[in-house]
Amino acid sequence: MKALLDFIPLLAFFYFAKTQGILAGAAAILVSTVIVSIIHLITQKGRLTKQQAVTLVLTIVFCGLTLVFHDEIYLKWKSTVINGVFAIALLISVLIGRPLLEMAMKSVFNLTKSGWNKLTLAWVGYFIIMAILQYYFAFYTSNETWINFKSWGWLPFMLVFMVGQFVILKNYINPEISNDKSKK
Repeated sequence: MKALLDFIPLLAFFYFAKTQGILAGAAAILVSTVIVSIIHLITQKGRLTKQQAVTLVLTIVFCGLTLVFHDEIYLKWKSTVINGVFAIALLISVLIGRPLLEMAMKSVFNLTKSGWNKLTLAWVGYFIIMAILQYYFAFYTSNETWINFKSWGWLPFMLVFMVGQFVILKNYINPEISNDKSKK
């Protein structure tokens, strides 16, 4: 449910950007991100995850600048910056010896410290590739192509990455989770 809720801002952006222009798309993604964040706050006992908080703040900043200055360049930087921030945060977490993915998923996967570092670095690579793709489509293609990529074009990349992660990690699922599922 939470993942589906996070698609609402993309749907709002796509619809309004296609029908009324990029500035309307920026307003739609701003308003819908704030609403989705409020719903997350309510359903998550008054807390946002770090990813949700970063996304909310950067959406407010970049969409706000887009609307205040009537300039789409700020919105075009948003996805590149968000992906870059996630890549940097994950990389720093590995460098300081506290991989964020271990903290987030240690109950799901049974990995060594080296395994957590490799998984986290794989995500660093994913976010870097996504930042590069977002930048390319924002600044080297038409607005129509950029709107399509921003809304839907990134999905195949994410699906391939996630399937690859599943293939690699399926043998490392925490045995307690596997036992709980087999009991049901």
